[in-house]
Amino acid sequence: MAYQSGAAVCPQCGSSADVRTVREFFDIMNAGGAQSFQRFSEQSGGPDADDGNYNHHNAEGSRSRSRKPRSKKWERGRFALNLMSDPGGAVTDAALGFAGRTIGRGVKKVVNEQVKPAMQAQAAQAQAARAEQQFAQAQADQDVVVARHPELRACMKDQVVFLDGGSRTVPVSEIPVPVTPAQADAVVARLR
Repeated sequence: MAYQSGAAVCPQCGSSADVRTVREFFDIMNAGGAQSFQRFSEQSGGPDADDGNYNHHNAEGSRSRSRKPRSKKWERGRFALNLMSDPGGAVTDAALGFAGRTIGRGVKKVVNEQVKPAMQAQAAQAQAARAEQQFAQAQADQDVVVARHPELRACMKDQVVFLDGGSRTVPVSEIPVPVTPAQADAVVARLR
């Protein structure tokens, strides 16, 4: 197919004002950089998405029961009973129970203040690295598409792609993002 001289005209709207080359179109798409890939994967509900409402330790169907906290009155009654039957053992039980609760609070505080933030930072770093890797791959694929199909154009007004001088269009919404060279070849085949 011979390329037209001058600006390409959109076969849908008949105007060349909002027509971009495939390279310009990709540059517009890439304006957000790797962060846009990260946001896209978070919004798409991929395997790393977590709504925060799911209890991973008590999944539906598990046989674990939640324990209700014991009341202070119940604990005082137990202590009094133990004190009458075994004074030394009751004092030891009370001391160990207090120590256990204190240690448990300390461990929980360390986990909440140090371990969780470190794990979250590490997960965020890994996710950012994956997003940058995906972005780099997408840019490499886009370079291949631009080299293979320099006649490919996009109308920003109508949100369609077409071949320069052609009469067929494909809506941008039908093209998967990020586009691979094979997918671009299929789009161009539809346009020919």
